[in-house]
Amino acid sequence: MANRESSRSRNRPGDKTGRPPKAPLTKYYRSGDPLAAHRSPFRPSVLKARRRRWLAAFIDAAVVAVILFCLVYSLIIKPNPKLLASDTSYHSADVYRQAIASKLKALRNKNKITLDENGIKTALVKEFPEIADVSIELPLLGQTPTVRLDVSKPALFLVSGGQNYIIDSQGRVAGKTSDLPQIKNLATVADQSGFAAEAGKQVLSTAEINFIEVVIAQAKHGGVPIQSLTLPPLAAELDLRASDRGYFVKFFLGGDALQQAGQYLAARHNFDQTGAQPGQYLDVRVSGKIFYR
Repeated sequence: MANRESSRSRNRPGDKTGRPPKAPLTKYYRSGDPLAAHRSPFRPSVLKARRRRWLAAFIDAAVVAVILFCLVYSLIIKPNPKLLASDTSYHSADVYRQAIASKLKALRNKNKITLDENGIKTALVKEFPEIADVSIELPLLGQTPTVRLDVSKPALFLVSGGQNYIIDSQGRVAGKTSDLPQIKNLATVADQSGFAAEAGKQVLSTAEINFIEVVIAQAKHGGVPIQSLTLPPLAAELDLRASDRGYFVKFFLGGDALQQAGQYLAARHNFDQTGAQPGQYLDVRVSGKIFYR
């Protein structure tokens, strides 16, 4: 009997210790059981749902990647700006564009977040004193900035301290005439005030520039051949000398240019009618009154 039991235990499946084998990992489902089909991970509806989840996750990741790429791409600034300059009398558009491009190549100016717009403006005005204002427009998604330069037009030549300068319409020294030989045919004003002129410095106000331009225009309209225009040591005074008269005319830069020019032309005509001429000067600085000597 004992031998039979030993033989039976040797034929029984199991490990060497005699323990029963572990249940296999494979799980079977009865085809006749409706709940078994519902529980099966291999049924078509479950597989399709998984595929949809994977596809949705992939699409979401792709969309995020594209958005991040577009965001990074849109923040980059290319150093080839679109330039809009109001005047190119002093320098060509290419000269301005190259100067702007060199400043956009700086590390901090290569993206829209750290762009130093004020620094670029300051540097451009220092290099080109004729620039009155700079505006930089950055596109939302593009990389090419638009730079607008408000350039003051040349107004007159100024002789000061033995040097010839170009004064722009804002009254600033744009530079020496020797550095900008292409600018010609401007009226010349001699400065005797002793003011030290240099590039970028304000020597006259915008109102004073306008005053001088109005006097010049009215004199030409009245047939007056201007020989010289002078800023004497006395503040806010402009002296005009005509080549066909022996006297000069005193104007007040802070007054009404049209009115003073009208008084001068009327007095000039009156002196021509009477035959008497001032020996030294004609003073039209006071509104409604004319003085002469």
